[in-house]
Amino acid sequence: MAEFDEKTEQATPRRRQKAREEGKVPRSRDLSSISAIGGVLLIFMFGGSFFMNAMMKTTSRFLSLQYGTDPFFVLRNASIETMLLLMPFLGAALVLGVGSSVFQGGLVIKPFELKFDGINPLSGLKRIFSVTGLVESLKSFAKFFIGGYLLYRIMKNDVYLLPSLMDMSMENLARTSGSLITKAALYGFLVFFVFGLIDYILQRWQFERSIKMSTEEIKEESKESEGNPMIKSRIKSIQREMARRRMMQDVPKATVVITNPTHLAIALQYDGKTMAAPKVVAKGADVVAGRIRELARQHSIPIVEDKPLARLLFKLDIDAVIPEELYRAVARILAYIQKLRGVAA
Repeated sequence: MAEFDEKTEQATPRRRQKAREEGKVPRSRDLSSISAIGGVLLIFMFGGSFFMNAMMKTTSRFLSLQYGTDPFFVLRNASIETMLLLMPFLGAALVLGVGSSVFQGGLVIKPFELKFDGINPLSGLKRIFSVTGLVESLKSFAKFFIGGYLLYRIMKNDVYLLPSLMDMSMENLARTSGSLITKAALYGFLVFFVFGLIDYILQRWQFERSIKMSTEEIKEESKESEGNPMIKSRIKSIQREMARRRMMQDVPKATVVITNPTHLAIALQYDGKTMAAPKVVAKGADVVAGRIRELARQHSIPIVEDKPLARLLFKLDIDAVIPEELYRAVARILAYIQKLRGVAA
């Protein structure tokens, strides 16, 4: 049975598409988060001095009561100016965070579905204390301690500057402390960005492993793709009937109908001005042959009995031009028909 089959086969394109429709794509939340932080650092590196000066001016106006004494008016104006200053940082974080998610797994639009398990406290506790939750907790602790240690090793050479900060002027203090903070933030970003990449590789490996299929599942999917044999048979029957109807509509256009005499009937069309050779416009056996003969009589189309020629013409496809080896036999019949029409005229 499929549930006991070992899943060793790679997922089919249909299985991948189905997983995508369910919102299952390989993504690292750590990589998306650190990418958003990278956007903030990027704006700060290129516009940090402007931001700091603007914040100092806003703080100065706030403390010097330049906004007035009405607390609501002061709070509103200070909040608006602060939000305008933070907009580039928030925009960069949003663009890089969303861009990182799209880059990892593409744009996935999943219909909203309310799941009560998501708000059930018991289900939440089960997830926290499950094996997956334990692994995630261990990963978080490992990243914290390893990242902190690496950051300490990188920044320990700058520790000697800390006592000298107290003797610096305000301008040098701001410049030196800003340089230290920027350096620490940049190295911290690089360390945790590497962790994010490693986490993405692990997430992708786990995703590929989770969508693997068993041989039985692939067979079942193949059967579903091909469809029910009875439905396929019905579709083919309908298609044959539609083709037969179209074929019968071309019988009145025929020049002659050649029969076997009762078993086969082949309708040929020929126009010397537009056609290089006669072509088969309809053919049939038994009941269909009878219907072709009936339509021929209704539209005054000549019916000629020629058993050997009928058997050869029946092998041709609909709309096929007769081969050269049959030119002489068909031409003889067409000449006979023209002669009869001349006598009748």
